[in-house]
Amino acid sequence: MNLSEFKQFHLNIKIRMIVSFISDIAEMSIFPFMAIYFSSNLGIAWAGAILTLTTVVAVTFGMYGGFFADQFGRKKVIVSGSIIQTASFIIIALANSPWFESVWLTFVMFFLLSITSRFIDPASEALLIDASSENEHPLMYRFIYWSTNLAFSIGIIVGALFFQEHKFELFLGFSILSIFTFLLTLGWIQDDYVPQKDKKKKNNIFSGLFFSYVEVLRDTCFMILCISTLLVLSLESQLYGFIAVRLNEDIHTSVFGIIIDGPRMLSILIITNTIIVIFASGFIGKTAQKFNIKTTLFAGLFLYVAGYSFLAWSELIIVLAIAIAIATVGEVLFQPIRSTYVAQLANKNSRGSYIAVSGLSMDAGQILGSLGLMVSALLSNTTMAGLFLLIGGLGILGFFWSVQDNRLKAR
Repeated sequence: MNLSEFKQFHLNIKIRMIVSFISDIAEMSIFPFMAIYFSSNLGIAWAGAILTLTTVVAVTFGMYGGFFADQFGRKKVIVSGSIIQTASFIIIALANSPWFESVWLTFVMFFLLSITSRFIDPASEALLIDASSENEHPLMYRFIYWSTNLAFSIGIIVGALFFQEHKFELFLGFSILSIFTFLLTLGWIQDDYVPQKDKKKKNNIFSGLFFSYVEVLRDTCFMILCISTLLVLSLESQLYGFIAVRLNEDIHTSVFGIIIDGPRMLSILIITNTIIVIFASGFIGKTAQKFNIKTTLFAGLFLYVAGYSFLAWSELIIVLAIAIAIATVGEVLFQPIRSTYVAQLANKNSRGSYIAVSGLSMDAGQILGSLGLMVSALLSNTTMAGLFLLIGGLGILGFFWSVQDNRLKAR
């Protein structure tokens, strides 16, 4: 990733990348630590209920965000969501200030932040697709993938340093940044998309939403791509569920006098993943450009599935480290191409809805991944590794079927 490549993008793309980078840092500085905040102030039961409710409602708002982006325009959805986000950050800062504290007001604003974040996402990505050519999609999505991972890493560090003892300063800082990103979006984003009116969608919001997503669900190729994504990405979710528990039970050794247990091994895997994504994505991407895009896609998928299957089975530290490296390289290869294919399959007048469904498939992948911990209580590690291969293999077959669609251009 370099500045000269970034400069060639349309102004809308550059602005959205900057805004998303700041938003991702804010999200990862706050959201992972809210469970601790609510459980400390309200109890574990309330914390679980709040986070579950927030997740479910946020998914629903994501669907409406995609529909509204197609019906009213991308910028209107992004600006309206940004106004709510900015106000929420300011009120959260006040609710955790030296002069006033309110857990319930913090909950309401956290709830609004969560749902507006999902509400904006489909419109944001639809805007990116509108402002880019098909030739630019792979490079654009490589940039987005890289910057998102970098932002998440920065956000986790910022949250770990400031959330516990300096919540007011943290929220105040993000309030100021939120005002900046709102003004940047309002003043510089140009939305050239003209909504196409459909008589079936004029009656009311609910019927309009229904007809909008029926159109997406009827696109067999796209739905197969989404289901395949669900299956493949469910493997990564195992890293924080079944694999984490397995490492805690099976890894007890030392290297050069340093004790390596399960939690430390998990940290090593996460750090390895992060380092490869941040520092090697550019090299991997440029190397991949020498090959056909479908060849790169399936090479990435095979590496990804193989890597996570070994993580489910091996107890050797060196094998585990190599496995996460292989899986990460695979992810770097296939994720931007998957996003490129979503962009190519999405009907111009329904892009928001297509992207919302694509995002929903990724959420479902996380839910499916969480079930792995329950299943692992009945199966051996070797059997779990075989199950990973089966799930990943089905996902790869789905990708193979879906990429035969003549709307997809292999470059």
